[in-house]
Amino acid sequence: MIVLLFDSCTQQQDIRARNFGTDKLHISMVNMLKLLGNFRELRVFCGLLGAVLLLPGIIGASVSPVSAQEITFEEILHNPNDIQLNLEYARQEVASGRLQQAASALERILLQKPNWDSVRLFYGIVLYRLGDMQGAERELTLLEGRGLSPSQEKDRIKYLARTRHENSDTRISSQITVGGRLDTNPGRISSDPAFQTPGLDEEDDVAVTASTQFRVESNIPTGQGDYWFFQSNSNITEFKDTENADLFLSKVQTGFAFHGKDVKFVPYAFFGKSLLQHENFRNSWGAGARGYWAINPQIELFAAGEYADQNYHLTSFSPVGSQRDGTKVTGRGGIIWRPTDSQKFTFEGKVSRKDASFDGFSYDHYSIEVKSLTLFGEGRFLTLTAHHSDTQYDQPDLFNSFSITRQDDRLYARAAVGAPLQTLLPDFELPELLEDIVAQVGVNWTKQDSTINTLDIENLSGDIMFTKRIEY
Repeated sequence: MIVLLFDSCTQQQDIRARNFGTDKLHISMVNMLKLLGNFRELRVFCGLLGAVLLLPGIIGASVSPVSAQEITFEEILHNPNDIQLNLEYARQEVASGRLQQAASALERILLQKPNWDSVRLFYGIVLYRLGDMQGAERELTLLEGRGLSPSQEKDRIKYLARTRHENSDTRISSQITVGGRLDTNPGRISSDPAFQTPGLDEEDDVAVTASTQFRVESNIPTGQGDYWFFQSNSNITEFKDTENADLFLSKVQTGFAFHGKDVKFVPYAFFGKSLLQHENFRNSWGAGARGYWAINPQIELFAAGEYADQNYHLTSFSPVGSQRDGTKVTGRGGIIWRPTDSQKFTFEGKVSRKDASFDGFSYDHYSIEVKSLTLFGEGRFLTLTAHHSDTQYDQPDLFNSFSITRQDDRLYARAAVGAPLQTLLPDFELPELLEDIVAQVGVNWTKQDSTINTLDIENLSGDIMFTKRIEY
């Protein structure tokens, strides 16, 4: 629903993001909210949707227009030595996300004009984006001391550092995201009118949210690109008024990544901890494995399995505690499809089985998910997600109901757009510390229908986040 609405409302903005326009789109969310005054749900929805629509307008604002006459590959075949035609073609292909074609055109230019330094810099950056770290490092190193302009030298140094990081035997990186969100129903109050009581109606609330990731990779001397890794992740959401929605999650995992000709295998072990309402809610540990098989450059299959032992704790808000203890086995698989360098679709199915100490908390879980990622150049992107899950419990849990066996049907959708700050603010020379921070604005919709009416829930939320990645 949200995905479809987002698509229809932003069709023109998507076109503007693909084209290189100079007009800026300005949307006044304040005026929208004033106009919609008394309609709380509609007001919040339009405000969040307006925030998502704002960023694509800015995204399409800072680049020059694409030529109305697209250069075809047939033209290049008939004029392989036309340097200017090849350069324009390379720029066109980069703007369209077809990096491999751009790299080939730039290589043809450099064969004829090996001292054209700006083209070699362009070529090195394209190779980096293609994942050819050795080739990128070679091209960028050749430009050392060549008298590049200050801005060109800055780009050369930045991308050379990144390629050397990827080529080193040990790689350390971290990532931090901070932001805020607005929810229409963070307390998960039932949407069934028969179960809404005074003082417990749905209420909007804002929250601060943050997440971190720290990762270490160290090569194994197999000559296949294999490595050992350690990774830790954490996420916190703290609402202003709705304490029962405050959540903290953390997880650490370690394992190995083994590579074959067209396959990748990643076994790992993990430990996780969850805090709900600032109380220790659950600990889990276990092991799993992921496998990937690249059928061709466009299609990749994946499959994964995981075993987890879960330990729950008594809390002030739930007396259930150890009745939820048990093992959970999860299997998932799907396909990744990349029709172009700028477009990726992921289709995934998942099945889980939880065996708890008390059968009322044992369940079977099934879900399907579709994701898309679209790149528009200069770090601009659009992500869309649609998810459906069905959870079937074995018997009444005696906590939510004494007589009804719980079954939850859940729908989730998300739309988000983002870009680096430097792309969003092209007229400002941002410090290096800030220029690659990625801003993202998103809208989320969740609806749950349950056999237990008090668990019928609907929530609409919006978020704005800023992400900084650091490589050591």
